[in-house]
Amino acid sequence: MSRFNASILPAPRAAFWKPLILALGLGTMGAIGPVQAAPAETAAPAPPNTRAGIDTNKCARPEYPSEEAAQQHRGTVQWRFLIGADGWVVDAKLDKSSGYPALDEAARSALVKCRFKPPLTRDGKPARAWVPVQYVWN
Repeated sequence: MSRFNASILPAPRAAFWKPLILALGLGTMGAIGPVQAAPAETAAPAPPNTRAGIDTNKCARPEYPSEEAAQQHRGTVQWRFLIGADGWVVDAKLDKSSGYPALDEAARSALVKCRFKPPLTRDGKPARAWVPVQYVWN
């Protein structure tokens, strides 16, 4: 009986599946396109190591709005400035109002003209960063 089975069934080919998988894999790659390596992630800049500050030699004091001074309005305003690596203000956001929009705007308009000392990375290079600035009107 084993002779009968041998004549009907094909001889086993153990190595037949390896070239088949390789051929199927190459065919699929052609349908998808060439495989490319993922781009290497660029290293994020080192976090700032030193704090930024206003260069007071290159900064004019904000002028008290005359109407606000006449009404003796006082208050403290807090802004956040995005300082570029070159030291100039890139953006500003109001964190806390003085309660008087004219005082807030007077502080912002004067302080954005200031040159800041940008923070430095661990490598000693200037970095872009948000810096809180508080101005007291009294």
